[in-house]
Amino acid sequence: MKRFFKFSVVAVLVLGMLAACNSGKESSADAGGVTEINVGTTQTKDSVFAAALNKFKDEIESNTDNVTVKLHFNSELGGEREMVEAVNIGTLEGVWTSTGVISNFVPEMGVVDLPFIFEDKEHARSVMNGPVGKQLAEKINDQNFELLTWGENGFRHVTNNEKPIEKPDDLKGLKIRTMEVKSHQEAFEALGATTTPMAWGEVFTSLQQGVIDGQENPIPILQSSKLYEVQKYVSLTGHVYSPTALMIGDQIWSQLSKKDQQIVLDAAKKAQEENYRVGDEKEEEFKAELEENGMEINEVDKQPFKEAVQPVVDEYKKDFEDLYNQIIESK
Repeated sequence: MKRFFKFSVVAVLVLGMLAACNSGKESSADAGGVTEINVGTTQTKDSVFAAALNKFKDEIESNTDNVTVKLHFNSELGGEREMVEAVNIGTLEGVWTSTGVISNFVPEMGVVDLPFIFEDKEHARSVMNGPVGKQLAEKINDQNFELLTWGENGFRHVTNNEKPIEKPDDLKGLKIRTMEVKSHQEAFEALGATTTPMAWGEVFTSLQQGVIDGQENPIPILQSSKLYEVQKYVSLTGHVYSPTALMIGDQIWSQLSKKDQQIVLDAAKKAQEENYRVGDEKEEEFKAELEENGMEINEVDKQPFKEAVQPVVDEYKKDFEDLYNQIIESK
């Protein structure tokens, strides 16, 4: 598939960093060598992602002496887009990423990022772990990746410093950071907001300095990133469910024995279970912590928001009508 983007400066830095940290090591192809899988994420060491990734690492290293896992948190190796690009060209072994950036390689991936396409968490998980998820995984695997498992950030909610968001009109004039996903940007513009797409690593400082008024993310990320230090209001819009993907590159995957490949896949399944479990168990606790730290949380009638963004959904679903219909019909 033809690539539609160029690598950024950060991607070059990722390449250099990984070349430095891998210099002098045996490759897994060397006799007696141990394969090291570096996995990057933008999330913090105490996030839901971290719980899942530590499970992944522990399961692999407990079941084979041939593979080790080194985890890199808090955008240490760049933003999600840069890390996904690095995995694709083989300068980084693995990444746990939101699915939005994968649409640069697999356009059909954009279907799961459409607003209000999922009824609830159970519906979303059944889709991602069912036939639709399998079809998307196959397309990802055709692009020099190996999809190990799906995970989740959860449903995304709006935060800002101005006021509670109770109806679409409340977003008018607000500068909202979104992911670098076109359908997200256009949905918020349809709601009247001014969108500012940016890498996650830049968001906290941008909020602190008033470059943007707000952003949108699931509750666990608001908590682990301590957004209560720079945001006042959380509005439970639940406008987009945010799946994630744990992927490694084909180059590292092909170096593993069949036995070690199965160990890695089994570990990824355990990581998914941990991701779901911790997210479910901690959500209410995280909300309470946000409120204890001064944030105000308000419920939202989602129907006016759904109606406002439906023209955006109708336009984007044309590119993957079959997948879209499968998701809607499975509600």
